Order: sequence, then structure tokens, then C-alpha cells
Amino acid sequence: MTDRWLVLAGIVGAVLVLGWLIYWVYRAKLLEREERRLMIERGMTPPPPQPTGWPAVRAREQELRYQERQLLIEKGLEPGDPDVARPLVQFLTQKATRGPESTLHRGLVTLAIGLGLLAPYAILRWSGALVSDDSRDFTLFLAVLGPLVALYGTANLLYYALTKNRPSDAASPSSQDSRSGS
Repeated sequence: MTDRWLVLAGIVGAVLVLGWLIYWVYRAKLLEREERRLMIERGMTPPPPQPTGWPAVRAREQELRYQERQLLIEKGLEPGDPDVARPLVQFLTQKATRGPESTLHRGLVTLAIGLGLLAPYAILRWSGALVSDDSRDFTLFLAVLGPLVALYGTANLLYYALTKNRPSDAASPSSQDSRSGS
């Protein structure tokens, strides 16, 4: 019986708090409208009402995009399509770098991913935990895939170790001689 009273008291309390919040939001809006009315009566131009919430975020993003396009036009640059995300376009249009640094990065990342793929198999193998057949099959799949990815990462690291001290193609004398001869 007391449980019913506690639930009823909780519901009544929640309704009272919700009503109180609605009242204060209404009062704030009422004061904003009153301030705006007084400014108009005195001949002043009130600022436009500021949007709030998610539409405000979207409006601010569009405003910043417009300002960016305006600055690009003023500088004499092509603004491009405003709806396309610039980082995506830059990523897709950039030339792939094949230097030793990119090989080192790729090697470290793929080695870490390969070791991470091996972790579930190793944990289940050495812990002796009882698992279902589906889980065992999935960890066996990871046990096959993990070494392949780790070996690819190791190959990239080996390639980096062998080529890090080699001069780049642009600085080699043979490529400069072939350019100056033509």
C-alpha cells in the first residue's frame, strides 16, 4: 500500500516540477516580447529574435559557410560548391604520398590492428573460458585474419626500415639530369 503512495507522490512531484518549468519558460518569453514591444514603441529597432536549439546551430553553420564563401570571393578564389564538405573533397583530391613516413604510419596502424584482432583469440585460448560454438568460430576467424593484418603491418615497417635513408626521387641527381636534358 505504501508503494502506491510513493509512486503517486513521485508522479505528482514530477508534474509539479514540469509545470513550474513551463511557467518560467513562459515568463521569460513574455518578458522578451514585452521588451521588444517597448523598443518598437520608443522608435528603436529591436534585434531579430535569436533562434535557439537545433535550428540555431544549423543557421549558425549556414552563416559561417556564407562568410567563408564571401571571403574566398573577395580574395579572388573559386568558392566551390557550398554543400560539399571541404575536408572530404581535399581528402579525395590529394595526391597519395608514397614516402617513408606514410609507410611507417601505415605499418604501425596495421600492426596494431592485427594484434588487436588476435587479442580475443589469445584471451579465450589462455583463459580456458567456456564459450559457444559461434563465439569459438568467430575467434578462430579473427585468429586467421589477425596474423595476416599484422604481417602486412610488419612488411610496411620493414620497408620503412630499408628505405628511410634513401634519397627521394626529386632530389636524386639522375632525375635532375633527365629534367635538365629535355
